[in-house]
Amino acid sequence: MLMRELSIITGAHTIGTAACQFFRYRLYNFTSSGPDSTIDPNFLSQLQALCHSNGDGTNDVGRFDLSFFNNLENDKGVLESDQKLTSDASTKTYVDQYTGLIGGLLSAFRVEFARSMVKMSNIGVLTGTQGEIRKVCSAFNS
Repeated sequence: MLMRELSIITGAHTIGTAACQFFRYRLYNFTSSGPDSTIDPNFLSQLQALCHSNGDGTNDVGRFDLSFFNNLENDKGVLESDQKLTSDASTKTYVDQYTGLIGGLLSAFRVEFARSMVKMSNIGVLTGTQGEIRKVCSAFNS
């Protein structure tokens, strides 16, 4: 059950959009030979047009919608962590499952997503001086 929840929640961070600064490395400098070869070439061109190598990285791309799992199966995951869901057998099963649900049983995904979010909210939250609410998700507050 944990892998199912992980695969649901992993995609959750893309509700809304993802800024270029969080995935631009995949488009230009993933390896010494260039872009991430796991990205569909046509999709790579689209992303490069939206996220220039010398841009400020603030352009927003992608969204979590009905095509999210289909996109993963077609090598069109914006974030590397999302695309990795298809390369691991323990999470690919769930990607395949949710891709199949898109056609008619979307409510099953919504129910499981909500259940996973509730479960995650019950993880011990740090309060007071034990934790902090980050102003920028990718960096500790100074």
